[in-house]
Amino acid sequence: MNAIPSSIEKVNDDALRIQWQDGHSSEYAFRYLRQRCPCAVCKDEWTGEQLLDPESVPHDLKATGADVVGNYALSFVFSDAHGSGIYSFEKLRDMCPCAECSK
Repeated sequence: MNAIPSSIEKVNDDALRIQWQDGHSSEYAFRYLRQRCPCAVCKDEWTGEQLLDPESVPHDLKATGADVVGNYALSFVFSDAHGSGIYSFEKLRDMCPCAECSK
């Protein structure tokens, strides 16, 4: 599996698309990403236990900002003012919600 993006684009106010170098395309709803935030506030660093209740994330959540972190990750600021998660490209590829990847 190739975790190197060839392009990253905002699809609409609700989603992001990453085209991977191996030709696979992943589309992520911003709510889906926020529900899986890897930061220490949302996920226990030692046990990996999810601390954030996914249902507490607003259904109309948007991303108000996004930045590339180094050459390995993305960071988002969400409309609920949360912005401390760093999503590595490897993690994003592992999180791909498409039917092919969720088999």
